[in-house]
Amino acid sequence: MPPEILYGTDIPALLARARTRLGEDARVVSLRRAPVGGFELLAEPAGPSGPVCAPMRPEGLDPSRRGAGPARVIALVGPTGSGKTTTLAKLANHEDVFGRDRVGLIGLDTYRVGAIEQSRAYAELSRLPFEVAYEVRDLARIRHRLRDRDVLLVDTAGRAPSRPGDLRETQELLRELAPAEVHLTLPAGLDPRRARAVLAQHRVLGVTHLIATKVDEFPNDTVVRALAAETGLPMRWMTTGQEVPADLAWAGAPLPQEVM
Repeated sequence: MPPEILYGTDIPALLARARTRLGEDARVVSLRRAPVGGFELLAEPAGPSGPVCAPMRPEGLDPSRRGAGPARVIALVGPTGSGKTTTLAKLANHEDVFGRDRVGLIGLDTYRVGAIEQSRAYAELSRLPFEVAYEVRDLARIRHRLRDRDVLLVDTAGRAPSRPGDLRETQELLRELAPAEVHLTLPAGLDPRRARAVLAQHRVLGVTHLIATKVDEFPNDTVVRALAAETGLPMRWMTTGQEVPADLAWAGAPLPQEVM
């Protein structure tokens, strides 16, 4: 049984409704004031319903096979402002993620002003090769130029997901790249209904994992974890600040504590 969101003006009555609907051992995931007044309660049934936390290091990367086959492609998708580019830089430089694997970066975000420049600056600081794809036919050349890489990290455009056409070009580019993993970046602090909507809108891009970003801004927020548990999509990473690469953590780690 998936988690449920309940609304009301009386907290004891909300808790009683949650127990009635989800069982006497129902667990409170979050309780906050609702935008329209009253309270919003996110509750889930008792039992092992937490998110599946994948290892910090992606599967399929065998150190003994470095340079022996095609690079493993991992893409980040998500709405504008969700932290894709900064998260990509953290992944590329974090020793617990790729270690000695040779990483290359591909930028598909040719729409947002300054996006390519930001990605290029991260790549130069990291001394990693960076290529930009403006259209599908660029990808064959890029794959050839990055043929010595073990991992290719792909940054995508954060277009308006409410307009399906805005995601179509990203979908075509990702289809050509055939990523092994597609991680949806969801910032902490989203309304649960909004988080579900963003996931539904990005499913067309082949989402395989969720990433909770900006957890430091909402340290007690568990909406992304609850969504992962609800959908069965694993989480591998979360981001806890702006520092590259330090503010990247395993998704199974305890959430940072809010400073009062």
